[in-house]
Amino acid sequence: MSTNPQTFQTFFRRCSALATLFCFSLPISGASALRSPNVTTISLQPANETTLALNPFDLLRGAIRYIQVANISDRQEVEIGQQINQRLLQRQYQLYTNPQVNRYVDSIGQRLVASSDSRDIPYTFQVVRSDTINAFATPGGFVYVTTGLLRAADNEAQLASVLAHEIAHINERHSIEALKRAAIAQGIAETAGVETNTLANLGYQLAVDLPRTRGNEYEADRVGLEILTAAGYPPRASVQFLEQLQGMSRRPEFLRTHPTTANRIEALSANLEATATSAPAGLSASAYQRQISPLL
Repeated sequence: MSTNPQTFQTFFRRCSALATLFCFSLPISGASALRSPNVTTISLQPANETTLALNPFDLLRGAIRYIQVANISDRQEVEIGQQINQRLLQRQYQLYTNPQVNRYVDSIGQRLVASSDSRDIPYTFQVVRSDTINAFATPGGFVYVTTGLLRAADNEAQLASVLAHEIAHINERHSIEALKRAAIAQGIAETAGVETNTLANLGYQLAVDLPRTRGNEYEADRVGLEILTAAGYPPRASVQFLEQLQGMSRRPEFLRTHPTTANRIEALSANLEATATSAPAGLSASAYQRQISPLL
C-alpha cells in the first residue's frame, strides 16, 4: 500500500507536537524530583535547543510513558501497595502482633472506611513496633500506625482522628499521585507497560523519606474530619490530639509535614464550625487503656 508523503509528514508533526507538550509538563532534573516528588505545582520550562534537537520519536516515547503512568489502575495500585508493604516490613518496621490491639485498631479503621466515601479497594490497618509517634498511608489502602502513637493518644476518638486522616489520603489518591509524579520525573516507567516492581521501590522511598505536600495535608485534614464525624466520633478530637502533640518537647514524626502544626490546627478549628459537635463516642480514657493494655 502506498503512503502519501504529505499525510505522513502531517502525522509526524502531530506526534512531535504531542510529545513536546508532555515534555513541557515534566521536570527536567531527576535529582530534584528525588528530593521533592510531592510538589503540587511543576514549573514549566520553555523549549530550548536541546529539547528541540531531540528525536521526535524519543519525545513520543516520553508522552506514551506519561499516559501509562498517569493511568495506573486500582488493581495495579493495590499490587504496588502490597509490594511496598513487603519492603516496609522487611527493611523498616516490625509488625506488632498482639491480636487484641490489632483487632481493635482494625475495627476502628474499618468503621471509618464504612463511614467514608471510600474507594473500591481493600483497606489494611497495621500496627508496627516503634516508639516514634507516627502514622502514614501508602498506595493500595495500607495504613500504618506505630505503637508510640497508640500510647500517645488519650482515647479512641483521638486515634480515630489519625486513622481518618490517613484514610483521606488514600481516598483522595495522594500517595498514588505523588508516586506518578516521581515516576514520570525520573522516567522509570517503561513504554511497554507500568513496571510495578520499580514503582514499588520508589513508593517505598516516598513512604520512608518524604513528607506530604501542604495541599495534601490540608485536604486530608478536611476530609478526615468529615469521615471522623460521619463515624460518630467527636470532630474536636482531631484538634485536641494535634494540640497535645504540638506541646511535646520533641516534635513527633506525625507532624513532619509542610504546613505548620499551628496552621493545621487553625484550619481544622475553622472546619469544626461546619460539623456536628455532640458525638460522644470514643472519649473514655479508661476504655481506651483497656483496649491497648498490652502496650501499657
